[in-house]
Amino acid sequence: MTSKETTSKETTVDVSIKAAGYLGARSALSYDRLEQGEYRADTIFKKAYSWPGDWEGRIMLALAMLERATGRQPLYLEEMLDAVGGHLNEKGYFGNMYPAGELDEQQLSGHSWFLRAMCEIYETNGDGRALHHIQNIVRELLLPAAGYYRTYPVERNGRVLEGEAIGEPTGERIGSWYPSTDVGCAFILLDGATHAYRVLRCPELRELIDEMIDVFQAIDWTGQSFQTHATLSAARGILRHYESTEEPALLRLALSIYGLYVREGMTENYANYNWFGRPEWTEPCAVVDSFLLAKALWKHTGEIRYLEDAQSILYNGLSYGQRPNGGFGCDCCAGAKDAYLSPRRDLFEAYWCCSMRGGDGLAQAVLSLYAAEDRTVTLPLYNDSAFSADWADGGRLSLEQKTAYPFEGNVRLRVNEACGAAAVRLRLYVPSWCGEREAELLVNGRPVAYSIADGFAVLTRVWLAGDTIEFRFPVTLRAEAPRNDRHGGYGRVIRHGVLVLGAAGSGARVHLAALRHIGPAVYKSEEDGAVFAPLTELTGMSESDAMEDRRRVLFEIHA
Repeated sequence: MTSKETTSKETTVDVSIKAAGYLGARSALSYDRLEQGEYRADTIFKKAYSWPGDWEGRIMLALAMLERATGRQPLYLEEMLDAVGGHLNEKGYFGNMYPAGELDEQQLSGHSWFLRAMCEIYETNGDGRALHHIQNIVRELLLPAAGYYRTYPVERNGRVLEGEAIGEPTGERIGSWYPSTDVGCAFILLDGATHAYRVLRCPELRELIDEMIDVFQAIDWTGQSFQTHATLSAARGILRHYESTEEPALLRLALSIYGLYVREGMTENYANYNWFGRPEWTEPCAVVDSFLLAKALWKHTGEIRYLEDAQSILYNGLSYGQRPNGGFGCDCCAGAKDAYLSPRRDLFEAYWCCSMRGGDGLAQAVLSLYAAEDRTVTLPLYNDSAFSADWADGGRLSLEQKTAYPFEGNVRLRVNEACGAAAVRLRLYVPSWCGEREAELLVNGRPVAYSIADGFAVLTRVWLAGDTIEFRFPVTLRAEAPRNDRHGGYGRVIRHGVLVLGAAGSGARVHLAALRHIGPAVYKSEEDGAVFAPLTELTGMSESDAMEDRRRVLFEIHA
């Protein structure tokens, strides 16, 4: 992956990241899945489809992000871009052309993903085809919706509050709207609309976005059983609009939405309820949303708890949702109705949405491995990888990383290239659960002093080619209370560092002192022989074994 990052001092940094190890393997598996038959240019465009633009947008977004993250050129993305025009209506968007004043919320939702794909492609390489579609969809589909979001039907007595994994139109019109069983999905459009605004800076589009946000923030999301995917996508759009406008109220709103989600919509393996108040299954689409939202909240607040939430979501919720074939599927909501986690057999792979969003999420995890700003390089997430940063003044730093994280607390960096006389500051993430002063930092085999700031070990020096940096911290076993306010009756979660542990065949009562460490993040009970292991291993199973997986994740803990 290569990209340009502009710092607050307008200093351009060319950044390159190449991931191997855990994220490299997961991303490659996802990429392979997304180039199979369902995701080719001759199959992605749907003629009779109640989510116009959705499938098309999700797959193009996933492929564009995976290409950026891995450097691997997609087999079919270029063909898809060439074919788009032949599948649009006379006004240049997907689906029906409704009379003025009639809006299909699934059509608006689906086009959010198509806008996101076009914006990512345009911002990466300036593709004129993508810009044309952004401009046309904003003009012909989005701007005519102005004024009508204020009439969006949210009251329970006016909505169908039951639905399947694939949301469908309810079959009735309420005012100006044709609503969906995915309650609130019209506000997914905030994600695509705010990205389009960042590209176009269209004043009329900003007015529509402001209207959507005004309406959205006044809704009782839990009381109206809003879809968490819709709520989190909207929150990501609100946060992107904060980046464009620098209005502090938007950051506060995004923080509020995320906090509500954690308290009332998150499972104990950091996945989601599909709807607030209706814990029927998880949806990796929303898990990806929560990962990206938590990561962005850390960026804007500097509060380490949001970064640690992002890591927990990635390693527990999203990882368990990935299937042996590389796709993603739905699970039961651990903690909502009992203490167990297992895949939903009937939704084992949600290939129509979650497999595509999972690819986007893994790609963005790779892109998050390093950040370069001014003369600072930050490592918020550890993974085997190679990194280089080239500053506009000719300075260059190239690193190679080897690590056993998240299973063990060791990170080794080698400086392969170092050009320029200026010192570079390294910031290395220090897990809050290990204690700031329990970490050890060595340079060229010798311990060195370092400072701690905002959850990071900080070391500044002029680096030389051949320098080695070793960062070590303990990863221990601990128990934590449930995060979701509704899960208090089933016990506590057992964790090895960032990893949530589950056990098949274990009883509810566990003595932590009886758990013996027998492998990387794996423990065995001396009392009943139950094995406690991370929730990351479905990709290594056969499909039949993965489908039958069932583990307890909440326990009555005794010392």
